[in-house]
Amino acid sequence: MKKRFSARICALLILLASLSCAACSNAPADGADQSLTPATAGDPSSSVLVVYFSWSSEGNTEQMANYIAGQTGAYVVEIIPEDPYDGSYNDVAYGRAQEEAEANARPAVSQETYDLINMDDYDTVLIGFPIWWHTAPMIIGTFLEHYDWTADDNIYPFFQGASNSNQEYYNNSMSFVRSSAEGATVHDGLYAAESNTSAIDAYLSENGLLTAGE
Repeated sequence: MKKRFSARICALLILLASLSCAACSNAPADGADQSLTPATAGDPSSSVLVVYFSWSSEGNTEQMANYIAGQTGAYVVEIIPEDPYDGSYNDVAYGRAQEEAEANARPAVSQETYDLINMDDYDTVLIGFPIWWHTAPMIIGTFLEHYDWTADDNIYPFFQGASNSNQEYYNNSMSFVRSSAEGATVHDGLYAAESNTSAIDAYLSENGLLTAGE
């Protein structure tokens, strides 16, 4: 009797374990819910475009991009990778992002992103990203190299990271953007926390981009 009872308990535990594993395998990993549809905001007929790459929805870079758009009257388009960056932030920042940076890779941007932008309509482009592995994410290079830039195209990089004051990271990011947007006029970038609206407003004002309140 005890053996039969024990066998039933074991069978029940095995069943519960298998159900639990099935639930785990179906659960999305951190960051795996990254949408394949680019987020947009603002007026597409604006002459100012804000494009940004952010690892997570409603992340720091996205918040910064939307704030800048509100201050400049820009049209906003999110840069979406063809192959999403799944996993935790540490998995991405110290895994795939590091590998891509060391290989100077160019991960593909989704066609949906490009379809939302007619770059000929914009003479001012603000491009935002987080600092990944001491520089801009390699997908920023993919996006910028997709277009033929001229000196009439004004590009303003904005980015944020853990310190927002590391000169090496700033120099690396600016060098990467300038080499990727060959031919364009790439202005000095904004390196600040998304919450530092005073620094953001000062940068926009210094570059003649601030329109809020006018």
